[in-house]
Amino acid sequence: MTAAIARLTFTALAVLSVFHLGANDILHASDNQPVASPPLPTWTMSRADIGASGAVPQTLPRDLKILWETQTEEAIETTPVSDGVRVYITDVMGSVEALDAQTGKSIWRRSFDTGFVAPAGLYLPSSVTPSDSIETAKLPVIDVQKSITDASSDPLSNDDTTGRTSGFEQPLLIVGDVEGNVEAMNPETGESLWKFTTDGEINAAPAFFAVPLQRDPSSSNAEKSEQFEIRLLQTSQDGCLYCLNAHTGELVWKYETGDQIRCAASIGSGKTFLGGCDGALHIVDLATGEAAREAMPLGGPTGSTPAVIGDEVFLPIMDGAVFAFNPTSGEIRWKFEDPERLQEYRSSPAIGPDRIIVGSNNKHIDALDRKTGERIWRKTLRRRADASPLIAGDDVWIASTDGLLQRLSLADGEETWSFESRGKFIAAPAILGDRLIIADDDGLVRCFAAPSP
Repeated sequence: MTAAIARLTFTALAVLSVFHLGANDILHASDNQPVASPPLPTWTMSRADIGASGAVPQTLPRDLKILWETQTEEAIETTPVSDGVRVYITDVMGSVEALDAQTGKSIWRRSFDTGFVAPAGLYLPSSVTPSDSIETAKLPVIDVQKSITDASSDPLSNDDTTGRTSGFEQPLLIVGDVEGNVEAMNPETGESLWKFTTDGEINAAPAFFAVPLQRDPSSSNAEKSEQFEIRLLQTSQDGCLYCLNAHTGELVWKYETGDQIRCAASIGSGKTFLGGCDGALHIVDLATGEAAREAMPLGGPTGSTPAVIGDEVFLPIMDGAVFAFNPTSGEIRWKFEDPERLQEYRSSPAIGPDRIIVGSNNKHIDALDRKTGERIWRKTLRRRADASPLIAGDDVWIASTDGLLQRLSLADGEETWSFESRGKFIAAPAILGDRLIIADDDGLVRCFAAPSP
């Protein structure tokens, strides 16, 4: 990434001089306001949901064509996010841009004196939630007081989630840069709302959860569940996990691991899960910011984001192992290691109903049995896939560094569709209902959809 920034510095300076954009300037395209049409489903988190499953239930149409493509200024190494009206992208030279989700036309562009290698994250309140938003957009609700006063209780059951909460009506676009800054922006205008600074590079997307505000015992049940404080989790290469008040950017608590963190924080059962370069899986209580249990040794560092599904946690490490944990007992349910050759895992897993998908730096995509860890099938790529795999219904989507976007059958790994780009794919696509959006390191953003009848 550092080389990419150095390589593009001259170009970026030229672009800034043409547009005269500073760190706080926003370029608006007044003639390119969003198309007035029903919003698409949203994609607010790069790994699909709060547990970072990397999976959605819907299968995309069989035949996909380019609906639109947009050439942006610089290389893009991150997954887009979308509120269903706009698609938001960040690039390695410090631009954040909003594109019309229907046409790909630029709505606004913001330039920072830094770069972005971490995906953005979106918080959307109920007032702007499309009626057909996917279930994965829900936020977990953490009852802080219950968690603190009754340590034996679980403050969050698997079903204790809310659609976009109505306690904070300002939508937020959160971006983290290579200098350690976390900035909240108004996704409609690109204007800054607050900024928080860490001591290390930001490599991963934020995660959100909701905390009920103090309730009036005399109020109705409906009134009791309406107001929430929104908080966000952000990891940093300074070795810390930060919990911030999403309304203000103020620090709520900080958890220190002692080494770099390059993954995002996943959420499940009132806790957050993160791996790190210290070679351990950390489980942190969302209410207090304290360790929920002793860190679980992995035998090697990881930059992968754990996938949390109910009472299962799946996590690969750089030293060639994939683990399935019981997060409550700490039991290792299974461990997969390639018996033929050491694999190096740097991306995050995707979790299907009965199998998980992992990609290695040795150009292999493996499907493992979710219950046993046994390998079901393997697909060998032409070049490695730095992007994490993504499951969409019956398919696995793989974006490779040779510019090949492949659709594989989840059942057997056979290719059923592909598209080749001149630029490299560094990050996974986003899925908005029946559309797929992906960006490459040539700065091209493409939207694929079924052909018009």
